[in-house]
Amino acid sequence: MKRMLLFIERSYTERVTLAQISEAGMVGQSTCCRLFARFVNMSPVAYLNRYRLWKSTELLRDTDASVTEVALSVGFGGASCYAESFRAWQGMSPSAYRRENGRQGGVGA
Repeated sequence: MKRMLLFIERSYTERVTLAQISEAGMVGQSTCCRLFARFVNMSPVAYLNRYRLWKSTELLRDTDASVTEVALSVGFGGASCYAESFRAWQGMSPSAYRRENGRQGGVGA
């Protein structure tokens, strides 16, 4: 499990598949999914996306990068998917999060 979590921490900015996560843990994909369900109560892909969202909050707070730049830098394919995922997780848009928790700027924020 530790190897899979470390793989996600090191690779979250890239395109990551379930096969790569399970390979990092030297287990099959089904075992990988069972381990994630048992220890983190979500699928490996859901954990990856949650990790990306969590890392994005640091960028929203601490940089002037636009929301699009933040989305792309943490591994999302685009700003709309990122914003939708962020809103579902935090109950507010990335821009609103930034206004409440950090810097104000950034083109496209």
